[in-house]
Amino acid sequence: MSRSIEVWLDQLMARDPNRIEPGVERTRRIANDLLDGRPSACVISVAGTNGKGSSVMMAESICAAAGYRVGSYTSPHLTDVRERFRVAGREVEASALIGAFERIDVHPESGALTYFEWLTVAAFLVFERAALDVWVLEVGLGGRLDAVNALDADLALITPIGLDHQAWLGETRDAIGGEKAGILRPRQPAVYSDPSPVDSVEQAARRVGADLWILGRDYHLVVDESVMTASVGCLERRGRRTSLPLPRHVGTHQWQNAASVVALLQHPGSPLVVPDAAVATGLAALQLAGRLERRCDRGRSVWFDVAHNTEAADALAAALSERPPTGRRLAVFSAFADKPIEALVRPLAALIDGWWIAPLTEPRAAEVGRIESALVSAGACRVQREADLSSAYNAALIEAGEGDELVVFGSFHVVGPLRARLDENENADA
Repeated sequence: MSRSIEVWLDQLMARDPNRIEPGVERTRRIANDLLDGRPSACVISVAGTNGKGSSVMMAESICAAAGYRVGSYTSPHLTDVRERFRVAGREVEASALIGAFERIDVHPESGALTYFEWLTVAAFLVFERAALDVWVLEVGLGGRLDAVNALDADLALITPIGLDHQAWLGETRDAIGGEKAGILRPRQPAVYSDPSPVDSVEQAARRVGADLWILGRDYHLVVDESVMTASVGCLERRGRRTSLPLPRHVGTHQWQNAASVVALLQHPGSPLVVPDAAVATGLAALQLAGRLERRCDRGRSVWFDVAHNTEAADALAAALSERPPTGRRLAVFSAFADKPIEALVRPLAALIDGWWIAPLTEPRAAEVGRIESALVSAGACRVQREADLSSAYNAALIEAGEGDELVVFGSFHVVGPLRARLDENENADA
């Protein structure tokens, strides 16, 4: 009898999602055995430290607006693992995912796969069966040795490089960039969207012969700061200009992501045909869950952002500083122990009028005492401990008065559960 999706996911969780074994060979062997040759679709790989998920969503939406059938694979998820797999604009059907799991399970080497490798092969199988035109794949950790890199991509995007996962990728941005650049291939159109590019990415492109465009050198983002509505960002490259109609509140970093995605999709070497009209339609339809996402709960504005490293926290602080609330700004925050917590909270300390903190439930969770100490060291005012995230959120929301707003950030594991709870409340009220 076929196992339910819930049983399959429970069994996958038993593989320990935190287990990391760098290398592409396991994934490549099993994918080669199970796939019917190389994908006929255009494969787009997206690596980097920050902006990967947003860039994947942008590429998916724009390609769909251009008339292509698109599959996207992202990680991690906010609430449900099925969020990672999107087929033609919708989350994957449970039956399709079960079918992929069953095919992997009977392979003699499937027992050696990590949690992420298993899901990656499943994405390949789901997308092949769905007969898609474009696969947009978010690389997990690194690039060179990541499971997604088992496939040779037709197009490659490398987003800004920051300091994260140094134990696996190296202690410097240059070292990390070299690992991320492992997704590049000979003669492959590629884009590097970092406003402060590291040399290792360009060096890798030269070494393998990729046709790399770099933000600020080969293409440019032009933002009209005087306009406080949509369509203030434009991509310029080689005499061509394309408008980027994003809402003003998304932040300059998202315009950088959008400019880079469009530069890649419209690269002269791209096999895709993406007119400017598709760019406008795709970006206008975009919804970036958990990325400077503004919601409302009991009459109060709530910002959800998955920022969990220094560069992402800087981007969040910059975006929030551009739009001060009429009242106070209150934060709900937690983090994992392997994150630079003081560096995470420091850029926001002057923007937040009160902090509600609680421990995460995962084994990697930082102790709440360490979080409080980091906040005090960063100059944060009014730090309130709570037993769990739900209690922290409730306490902050009760405290919030007219004109006040909440900022929920620090991890996917902070944003996901609290955002899901808000979804449930909205559905119950509907």
